[in-house]
Amino acid sequence: MASDDSSSSHPTEKKEEAAAAAAGGAGFDDLEDPRFQCCVCLELLYKPVVIACGHMSCFWCVHKAMHYARESHCAICRQPYTHFPSICQLLHHLLLKLEPVEYKKREMEVLEQERSVDTFSPQIIEFLNSKNNNGENGKDWGNKLEDGKTGPPGEVSVDDSTMNEHSMKIKLDDVSCPICKELLYQPTVLNCGHVYCISCLPSVGDEALKCQVCGGLHPGDFPNVCLDLDHFLEEYFPAEYESRRKKLQLENSQCNPEGSSSSTSCKKGAFVQKTLDLSNVHIGVGCDSCGVYPIRGKRYKCKDCTEAIGFDLCGECYDSTSKLPGRFNQQHTPDHRMELDNSSLFDAFLRFQGIPAEGLQQLVQQMELIGAGGMVQLVADDEEMEDNHEDA
Repeated sequence: MASDDSSSSHPTEKKEEAAAAAAGGAGFDDLEDPRFQCCVCLELLYKPVVIACGHMSCFWCVHKAMHYARESHCAICRQPYTHFPSICQLLHHLLLKLEPVEYKKREMEVLEQERSVDTFSPQIIEFLNSKNNNGENGKDWGNKLEDGKTGPPGEVSVDDSTMNEHSMKIKLDDVSCPICKELLYQPTVLNCGHVYCISCLPSVGDEALKCQVCGGLHPGDFPNVCLDLDHFLEEYFPAEYESRRKKLQLENSQCNPEGSSSSTSCKKGAFVQKTLDLSNVHIGVGCDSCGVYPIRGKRYKCKDCTEAIGFDLCGECYDSTSKLPGRFNQQHTPDHRMELDNSSLFDAFLRFQGIPAEGLQQLVQQMELIGAGGMVQLVADDEEMEDNHEDA
């Protein structure tokens, strides 16, 4: 995880270049926009995810930075979060248009790393003429991801003609809200990866936010505005953005203006920290549907998925018969067998590591220093020991 001295303030905006690029009908050619730099690896964002505070990072950077036993914290603002978000396809396609060459380079680098550990991020099929943020229904959106998961993982097919098309001016359809169908204004990203105007979210539901594109439920409170994307849209579409601003002012939007800050949200709720209550925590295991990490309470593990990372569901997603795609390109299907699994529960972890229960706080502190691969190996060793114990 990045150091605490990372700044959440935004770099000096290059408005003249942005306006010229928009007027010229092309993207930001050869411009390394710091807004789209991952705050963890300091490279161009690849398969970006947006956590609840509104900050962006690469898919793998967020996963590797998450804590294995309790809530995680944003590398920039240090706000806590407990869910590993899905890839934001709108940002993915936006970056593919803005930085086609560099994005392809990042793809090759990440794919090589994934092959070395035999664990893969979700594949995304490129639909150049589709509205990436405005699927007609959840089934259509799910099929696109499933199509990308068939067969062995590989690179995105982007030939010269595709690269030229991606280098064209970004269209309003590429960055429109699924509800109001207009340019995103103060965009906020749900846990499923789909993007809405923050003023449109109250119309989604009174109790739980339900995505109108994929049908996924957003856990917790309203997410914050993604300020980097918001500032980009303001520069790239200045006239349309100003029109949206005036229209919403006239409509007396009910959204709390504090929602535009990366450190606050429109809807507040107490975040209960459970650092010491680890009795029902499955160490290093997350839900492949909602993304909660780690799983608390019941954990269901697929008996038929052969991928090294496995396929797991939390109790809530198992009970809801969730059919959303997995987080790591697993070939999971609804007919696979799921079983209750307690092999990674905290007490089992302590038992097989030979750690007394009173050493809990010391263990939590030690876990801060264990790398991602190290913890995964410890959990794998525990499960192997559990199997050997049962055989004996």
